[in-house]
Amino acid sequence: MPSIVHEYKGYRIAIYSPSGHFAVICPPGSNRVIDFKERQPRATVVEGPLVCLERAQALVESLAAETMPARLP
Repeated sequence: MPSIVHEYKGYRIAIYSPSGHFAVICPPGSNRVIDFKERQPRATVVEGPLVCLERAQALVESLAAETMPARLP
């Protein structure tokens, strides 16, 4: 079971904390987990789950920036 579940900009972020902390992110309207491979947000036990959540939110921000169409002048 995740220790934290948070919705951010439509994405669902779940933080799991077995021996460290790692985030699983699902896109809006889906239960499919996005595979980030080595970019998966993680934090040590000392850093804590909120640091992992902040890293996941930063990753969602970068995803949102990539998917936004370029604005014309």
